[in-house]
Amino acid sequence: MKTLLERLRDETRPQHEQTEQLLYTDELRGGTLSAKQYVHLLLTHLAFHQALEDAISGQPDFFKAYAPEKRRKTPWLLADLTALGVPVPAAALVFADWSPGELLGAAYVGEGSMLGGKTVWHYLQQSPALQPLLAEARFYRGYGADTGLNWRAFGQFAMQQGTGQEDRVVAAAGRAFTTYQHLFRQGQPVANRYVLS
Repeated sequence: MKTLLERLRDETRPQHEQTEQLLYTDELRGGTLSAKQYVHLLLTHLAFHQALEDAISGQPDFFKAYAPEKRRKTPWLLADLTALGVPVPAAALVFADWSPGELLGAAYVGEGSMLGGKTVWHYLQQSPALQPLLAEARFYRGYGADTGLNWRAFGQFAMQQGTGQEDRVVAAAGRAFTTYQHLFRQGQPVANRYVLS
């Protein structure tokens, strides 16, 4: 019988791969990501993480062991966008009505996005158009040396809190990937208003 983490990995793989392909994967790997695309990615991640973190804050008992204050990505994203002179849009409310178990599925997606941070950071370095923008960049540096430790801690937390509601958590993780895709498409017109030199 598969563990919850194994189910999350296996059963959300199609949505995960769809989301990765949408988020400028070819441009990242090819070193051709533009400043406008970079801003679009930051806006997409901000919309997702800010909404998720706000919703998790409303469930302090369920998420106490998750240590949400140590896992906030919103400050990094706000700092990156502010440094680029990009106005921050109003927070999305996409997770406002999700149950704690559903938010756990979304947190799996959010924490998983940090695992690839080092790889994405490496790819960003290959895009000449981004070099002037990366000196103070924070979000894609992620948890740094603590990435593996934080992922393992999240795995233990998810296994404990997800007991008895595995189907709900897995289904919600799939919906969270779809939410990422929706936010990406929604943020494209916003990103297109900013032409960075």
